[in-house]
Amino acid sequence: MRVYYDFASTLCYLAHRVLTEVDEQIVELGVELEWRPIDLTMAVPWDRGDSFTDEIRTTVHNTGKALGVDVEMPDPWLDSRPASHVALETPSSGAEAHWRREVFDSIFQRRIRELTPDLVELAIELVGPDSLPGEEEESFTSVEKSTQEAIAFGVTGVPSILLDNWLFGGVYDGDSMVAILQQLSEQYRELGASVVN
Repeated sequence: MRVYYDFASTLCYLAHRVLTEVDEQIVELGVELEWRPIDLTMAVPWDRGDSFTDEIRTTVHNTGKALGVDVEMPDPWLDSRPASHVALETPSSGAEAHWRREVFDSIFQRRIRELTPDLVELAIELVGPDSLPGEEEESFTSVEKSTQEAIAFGVTGVPSILLDNWLFGGVYDGDSMVAILQQLSEQYRELGASVVN
């Protein structure tokens, strides 16, 4: 199953936290999650650098509280493309998971809104210096391609989980997320597929 996410999204950070906590249960289901970053600003009516109303920020904060995570929505909306580019270049799911954890922790726990020297050093370690993005728009073609693919599948918000042509969005508590993934995978297997990814 593919999880489309955006590093700028607080709800994606919450999904990352919830799904990481129930990772063993997900593996026991025979489900493998493939995390795929996108640039949500290509699919929604706001842009990098936009701010959000207090009402939206409070709703997101309350969602975090309901999930046991004290989190604040960054303001303004961040440019997630550099971090997403590195995630897409990682050589393995383990490397991507390590990068995702470090970037999300930097943004939402340490409240650092750009790639720190430590993160740049980690990126070089994971993908090599030649794979780091530059300042120009052409540096982010992999992010644009991932985003266009997500849009083609009907993604209009994140986090979104895709299984074949089934799309599910949102974040819930760990037990609910496991139950949803179990139901999706069972329905998929009933249709005759042998592998869930």
